[in-house]
Amino acid sequence: METSRAHNARWLPWLTEEIGKLGLDVTPSVANFILIHFPRTKGRTSKDADDFLTSRGLILRAVSSYDLPDALRLTVGTEEANRLVVAGLAEFMGKAA
Repeated sequence: METSRAHNARWLPWLTEEIGKLGLDVTPSVANFILIHFPRTKGRTSKDADDFLTSRGLILRAVSSYDLPDALRLTVGTEEANRLVVAGLAEFMGKAA
């Protein structure tokens, strides 16, 4: 359990900061996931992001059933997975990671 806590303590702030640099809002978290909020702009919605990331093998969870239609849930993963998601989001947003 301590290993998981330490892992999340390292990666939650990193993910929040790196995704924030892309112009996306992130709900602060103390759990093993974050909520990433997307604009309603055509081509930049959470649905567009989900389709884009899924096509690259990166699976986030849509949370529209929780009344959060503009957000995706990202579970903290391995270092490789976390970096791949940030790079995928950077590509989606048209920014360098």
